[in-house]
Amino acid sequence: MSEKKVFTREEAEAQVRTMARLFGLMFYHFANLLVEELGEERGKALVKEAVKRFGLDRARRVRAEVIRMGLEPTLENYRKVLDLPTIGWGGQTRETFCPFAEVWIGRGAEGLCKLYCDVDIWKYVGYNPRIKVKRTRWLLEGDRDCKYDVRQE
Repeated sequence: MSEKKVFTREEAEAQVRTMARLFGLMFYHFANLLVEELGEERGKALVKEAVKRFGLDRARRVRAEVIRMGLEPTLENYRKVLDLPTIGWGGQTRETFCPFAEVWIGRGAEGLCKLYCDVDIWKYVGYNPRIKVKRTRWLLEGDRDCKYDVRQE
């Protein structure tokens, strides 16, 4: 089997979505296992803490890269360092298709797995505590997309 060296955008997007779906499935199983083994309250508390740590870790890496570029950690500069692929989350905006949500909705696990979505909030807070984030729409609550109101004080 020979390795393909060049992928079309559609092929690359399919590859990213496959990996994202697997991550979403892995998250589902980890979160579900914690709740099964430790009970809903303790299991969900640990899931929330893991998501917080993951988000803050990602935030530190973005902040360090922004500073390495000689820039201030402002909201405008946050968007100059992406830690997610620019393909694979679909439509006109990144928020109109989420491969994680696709898996979680398919499993009927929206309530448990939406705990993951706070990772976006922790990424902003960890990057710059003056950035305030409010979720205004959410795929996992039946909206057509996910939307955040993000502002820097």
